[in-house]
Amino acid sequence: MTALELEEIHPDVSIAELERRWGISRNALKARAKALGVELQRKGPTLTVWPGDRVADGDRLDAHCKAGGSLASFPGAVAVTPHGGSELAVTPELAVTSHDGSQLALLAAAVAAAMPAAPVDPLRRAKALAEAAELGVALSSLELAELLGMSPATVSSWPDGHQPRPGFKLLRCKQKPGGAVWWVVQRDGATASIRAIAGAASGRSVGFGACLTIEAVSLPCF
Repeated sequence: MTALELEEIHPDVSIAELERRWGISRNALKARAKALGVELQRKGPTLTVWPGDRVADGDRLDAHCKAGGSLASFPGAVAVTPHGGSELAVTPELAVTSHDGSQLALLAAAVAAAMPAAPVDPLRRAKALAEAAELGVALSSLELAELLGMSPATVSSWPDGHQPRPGFKLLRCKQKPGGAVWWVVQRDGATASIRAIAGAASGRSVGFGACLTIEAVSLPCF
C-alpha cells in the first residue's frame, strides 16, 4: 500500500430504501435526520437521499430506538437545555464520522429544535382524507403514506376496500400508470346514516330541518 490511504466511499441511500430497512414512516425518518443533524439531499423530483457518510449514524440510531431508547437520549443527537438554549451532544465516534459541514448542519438543527413547535392539528389526517374524497383525485402509495403517516410498503400491502379509519374506504385503481399502485379515497356511505340516527336520538333536526323554524299565525275572521 502507498502512503496515501484511499478514502472509503459511502454511497448515498434513498430515503425510501431506508424506510423499508428501518420499518418507519417518512415523517419518522425526517425526525431522525433532524435529530442527527443530517441534511437530506434532493436528487430529483421523486428521489431524496440520505448522505452515505451518515448512514452508519442512522443505523446506530435505529438500533437505539428498537432497544427502547428515544431520539433525545441517543448519543450525538441534538439536545435542548432546560434554560431554553440548545447544545450539541456529540460523541467522539460521531465527531470522527462528521465532516464536510456536518457539524454546521448539527448546529442548524439545534437552533431549529430550540424554536417552539407549531401546534399539531389532531384532525389533520381526517381533513386530508375528506378533501381527497371530495376532490376524487387518485393518490399514489407514496402520497397516501405521507398523508397517513405510514410507510409506503404498508400502504401498498392493503387490499381493495381497506378502511384506514372509520368513515373512509380506499379503492385500488385498476389501471397502474408506470407500474405504481394508485388509490381513490371514498366516503363510507354508512357515515350519513349514522349521523342521521345520532341526530334523531338527541332530539335535534338533521339537514335543512335544523335551519327552518315554522310558526303558526292566526288570521282574523271577517
